[in-house]
Amino acid sequence: MFKKWRPSNEPTRYDEARVAQLEPIETELVKLGLPLVRFRKISGILNALEMQIEDGGDNPQVNVLLLEALREGVKHQVGKRRAKAALRAIDAFHLKEIRHWKQVKAGVVPPIELTPEERLDNLMQEGYKSLDCDLWLEAWEMVKQMATPQMRTVIAFDDAHPGLTQFVSNWCSDLEMELHNAGLDDPVYREHRLRYAREFLAQFPDEDANRYVNFLRAQGEALWNLGRRAEAEAVYEELVERLPDEGWGYIGWSDHYWLWKSPEPKEYERAEAILQRALARPNLCDRDDVLERLASLHEEWDQLEKKVSDAAEPVSPASKPKQASKRKRKRQRRSQESENATGGHRVQGR
Repeated sequence: MFKKWRPSNEPTRYDEARVAQLEPIETELVKLGLPLVRFRKISGILNALEMQIEDGGDNPQVNVLLLEALREGVKHQVGKRRAKAALRAIDAFHLKEIRHWKQVKAGVVPPIELTPEERLDNLMQEGYKSLDCDLWLEAWEMVKQMATPQMRTVIAFDDAHPGLTQFVSNWCSDLEMELHNAGLDDPVYREHRLRYAREFLAQFPDEDANRYVNFLRAQGEALWNLGRRAEAEAVYEELVERLPDEGWGYIGWSDHYWLWKSPEPKEYERAEAILQRALARPNLCDRDDVLERLASLHEEWDQLEKKVSDAAEPVSPASKPKQASKRKRKRQRRSQESENATGGHRVQGR
């Protein structure tokens, strides 16, 4: 004996195409020109029907009863003659519903076609679950397709697509960071990071200073890690020329010479010169961060010099304490001059 079919009461996902089939009914109801207090009596029934079908988990019998209530409500408000067009629209929807439920019972319902926003949402959410950069790169391709020339910032993209559950303006920075992480194991993602950062600023050229710094830094880091140092330095030079008062542009540039692990010898003097170039700007943003980085650089530099000095000249118990090296004394003078030039800021750690 076959078990009687029963519709599931579990919602699935928003079915935009099915909801859109209600639009002709709403159009005809508006055409009736009812006062608001009377229009609400019939539009409320239509809204209840939309709530039933919008994400699945509905019951055909409930829908039939709501459709009948809507028919009677329209006839009550305007009479059968004036209600003809609205009643035809209701009947047309009812026929589509009959076909829909026959397909459901037969198990041959066609797959729901996702909108571009839904596909983008799915790719972003799946990427957060798996941290799969390939999914996110596919999502970025969709963003490029959906963006228009008028959307000159990623915030404008978000405003144009309010139905997205994930803000692209937040996600875009997460993609940049994950491409960096993936590039630590596979250099191909360094190339992807470089391409993405370039495409992002080309797509959204009016981004704020903070995001502009981050995405130009991403280009510089990717180029440096790919062994293309001259191109990387050109990117950083462009960054500090374009945004000369953004401290993190200088920090990102100087870090390559001493902070990051590299087979190349560390270039403390070059790194120091870049940070001092930043401190020479009277209106520098994030000055404390630049000063903190400079202090860390000096600390490591002094420790390295001490190790070299100790290795070259072992200290005997009878030895007198050595004076600070000429280079260290010279740098102390430069730091004092910098302090005076920058309004008395002290080099301190957090």
